[in-house]
Amino acid sequence: MTDDLMKSSGSGDAGNSTHADEQRLYPKVRFRGFDEPWKKVKLGEIATTYSGGTPKAGNKKYYNGLIPFIRSGEIHSNKTELFISEAGLKNSSAKMVTKGDLLYALYGATSGEVDISKINGAINQAVLAIIPKQYNPYIISLLLSKKKDAILSKYLQGGQGNLSAEIVKSIKLILPSKNEESSLYPLFKVLDNLLSLQQRKLELEKQIFYALKTHIFAKDLFFNGQKDMIKYKLKDVSNMYQPETITATQMSTNGYKVFGANGYIGHYYNFNHKDDAITICARGASTGAVNFVPGPVWITGNSMVVDIDSKLINQLYFYYYLTTLNLKKYITGGAQPQLTKEILNGINVNLIPINIQIKVANILVLQDNKIKNINSKISKTRLLKQFLLQNLFI
Repeated sequence: MTDDLMKSSGSGDAGNSTHADEQRLYPKVRFRGFDEPWKKVKLGEIATTYSGGTPKAGNKKYYNGLIPFIRSGEIHSNKTELFISEAGLKNSSAKMVTKGDLLYALYGATSGEVDISKINGAINQAVLAIIPKQYNPYIISLLLSKKKDAILSKYLQGGQGNLSAEIVKSIKLILPSKNEESSLYPLFKVLDNLLSLQQRKLELEKQIFYALKTHIFAKDLFFNGQKDMIKYKLKDVSNMYQPETITATQMSTNGYKVFGANGYIGHYYNFNHKDDAITICARGASTGAVNFVPGPVWITGNSMVVDIDSKLINQLYFYYYLTTLNLKKYITGGAQPQLTKEILNGINVNLIPINIQIKVANILVLQDNKIKNINSKISKTRLLKQFLLQNLFI
């Protein structure tokens, strides 16, 4: 298929503003056989639109019916949390959409998100249905997705406020001919189908991973019941501490990675942990999250480092074990959640012989690596789609 792609040269004289305007109507790369300019239109000129509404919340007759109620955070999903009744539909501004219709999120955190509806259902006022008159709705969704950041930057300064039907209808798109559209459609559908397949496989492997950990740590799958287990306090088998924190101004764009509360936040010229480490997020929204951080690395004081007794504990085994504990129930503080060393020291942990720990860790690492490999494939597929989107569309 790549042999059928070629750089677009546009047309006209290269020395005037007319040529510059014409060049904007040609994608950077296109399939061979197409050389005509694309057409600039407003979305409202080539599509009809409508949004929905919400049945009165206090009326039980309007809810728990058979009609999926699609809200803005559910436009990518094939299921909904709420269902409304025929009475709810008739006695409100809710509107029906069908599978294959184009849905656009107007409000909240999902503003600017766009997708093809995967189900028949009703939409509320935060969702705009877009019905193209002649263009493929999937191609329109790709163009709107490509322009999302620009749309939000223009109309939602600072991320505040909502989009409206009038704003969306005024969005300018540059569209290919029907023939060129027909060549672009299958390429991107193949990528979307591949992403869906990879995502389903990822969910399956995650379920297997969860089941393995549940059986191993909660049901003693790999050892002879309670007789092989010894109970300890966390303080008896580890030394916990919060490392020195460095400021954002001390960091740079290169050097050793810096690990913050629950992820990497920059680079630093030095490291404070040469070897791999287990950390527990000690502050902020992710408090209680357990991470395995490869060394060498600088770990900040927003994480609690769990330095284990290697004679008793296999590091990877203990990392997986800690991820199964609900550490969030030990959180203190209100507006600023935190986990203290004193509280963590008192947590009960159950240990099995280290030779069994190693066997368990090897099994879990294999499954964990499967998940990481699939995530890597998904990231690469998304990057490829984004690259093609930026070059094959205007």
